[in-house]
Amino acid sequence: MKPAKVLIIDPDRDVLESIKTHMLRGGFDPICAYSGKEGIALFLEHSPQAIILRDVMPGFSGWDTAQRIREMSDIPILFISDRRDRVSMERALSLGDDYMPQPWNWERLSAKLLAVFKRYSAEHTQTLMYDDGYLKVDLARRHVTKGAETISLTDTEFKLLSFFIRKANQVLKYDELLEHILGHTYAKARSHVSRYVGYLRKKIEDDPAKPVYFYTERGVGYSFKFRPPSDLDTK
Repeated sequence: MKPAKVLIIDPDRDVLESIKTHMLRGGFDPICAYSGKEGIALFLEHSPQAIILRDVMPGFSGWDTAQRIREMSDIPILFISDRRDRVSMERALSLGDDYMPQPWNWERLSAKLLAVFKRYSAEHTQTLMYDDGYLKVDLARRHVTKGAETISLTDTEFKLLSFFIRKANQVLKYDELLEHILGHTYAKARSHVSRYVGYLRKKIEDDPAKPVYFYTERGVGYSFKFRPPSDLDTK
């Protein structure tokens, strides 16, 4: 089996070379970039299996880089950062899959990278398409249509919709949804879940007040129901 290709994007050459050395010893195939624009070019050239990305970089930032890559792929992205504030963490987790502030070392970075690989692999062995004849969601292409209408979703909205589809007909607790879309479960963030479910209802449900896809499980969380084509008015 070929070693997994991991693209490392960091303007700090000492940090980048350190990660590269450890990755080679750990059996990975590291690809190095010193800027966001160079990283995107190498991403297109080499098709890596994961990305380690510095959040704050001069010029084309880590946020810009992740946003551009997210338009093309749902490849796992692990942010590394010198910051520890909640805003940076939430922003990283809305664009990427995990977040690692300072202080960090190779052991912690390796553990997070392997966890991201495992989670990504488990998700992609499951369904990559939902189609009830009216609502169609292509998870691989990140494409959503309702009838003849193309639905535009933000990264966080699509991330949440993908999770719902992969866990269809299951009751998903607030904390489980929070962990998936934000990477943490502090209680006051439950309103984030309700807000994003509301966004999805407005964009996908014909009548958000009478949802046929996104059900409220009172006091627990939400669920997404598969709908047989015969149940839906496809006029």
